[in-house]
Amino acid sequence: MMRYGCRVYTIVQGRILEWGGLKTRLQGNDMAAFVRNISRTVYATIFSRSMVAIPFILLSANTQAVEQEIAPTAPPPPPLAATPGVPFDVAFGIALTTDYVSRGITNSNSEPAIQGYVEPSIELPTIGTAYVNVWSSNVDYGEGFEGAEIDVAAGIRPEFGPLSLDLGYVHYFYTPEHVSPDYGEIFAKADYNVEDMFTIGGRVFFAPDFNQSGNTATWVAGGVRVPLPHDFSAYAGIGYQFIDDPDAFEQLAWMAGISYSWKSLTLDVRYWGTDLSDEGCTARSGFSDGCDDRVVATISFDTSWSAVRDWLSDK
Repeated sequence: MMRYGCRVYTIVQGRILEWGGLKTRLQGNDMAAFVRNISRTVYATIFSRSMVAIPFILLSANTQAVEQEIAPTAPPPPPLAATPGVPFDVAFGIALTTDYVSRGITNSNSEPAIQGYVEPSIELPTIGTAYVNVWSSNVDYGEGFEGAEIDVAAGIRPEFGPLSLDLGYVHYFYTPEHVSPDYGEIFAKADYNVEDMFTIGGRVFFAPDFNQSGNTATWVAGGVRVPLPHDFSAYAGIGYQFIDDPDAFEQLAWMAGISYSWKSLTLDVRYWGTDLSDEGCTARSGFSDGCDDRVVATISFDTSWSAVRDWLSDK
């Protein structure tokens, strides 16, 4: 996810800001001085906690964050033969991306990010797959605001013929805690496969307390994915962020890309764009150019415990 609006936005608007017990009023260039002062006071904390964040990045969470999807989800590559009939499994993976972009906005200061996930799941009668997903990535919102994002999601994935659903809740945690406010979203995702020719999808994410601002927010998105020969697929999508605050910067975001899968590996290249102004982008990401059009490349490795176990048993 990302630190949308609340804390940075109040700085831009010159409102009263409360941060770790410190209250002040900021206007114009005072923001830069404030950030520098905060950076000095929390430097030791950042250093010490980053040592804790690194293992989370390497050992946890989905190469696509739960909230990040706009276009329909690509079916996972069949890297190894999984055991049929086993109701419980643990999927896991790791990814390296040139830029952690969420809803068209950089979360890593336009720099590379390493991401990973762990997802235990169980097949339940009539309900489908129930799962818990832990995903993590390094984040960078400017000097003194570097750290890690850890997303914890839980939900179910029922299927009805060509219709696949994903219903659940995701909570976004940040370490160190000053990097961004923690908050959660209820989500519903639907993908419909049309005769194996293409898949259309829709996404809705609702935040009851968006960025701890006291306001609600809703992300609505839709897209299409088309399978191509030789394990390629193409996709495109568009989404809009509604925020229940007349002063907040709502946004339209869009993306299009192509991916290639080979066994456990997937290479993904996508274009991102938004309609945010420089002011709105600064409020959202901490950078005036954090919402510029960009191309992001990601290479990921995904597998599961059952697949690895079966592969080892064949050796």
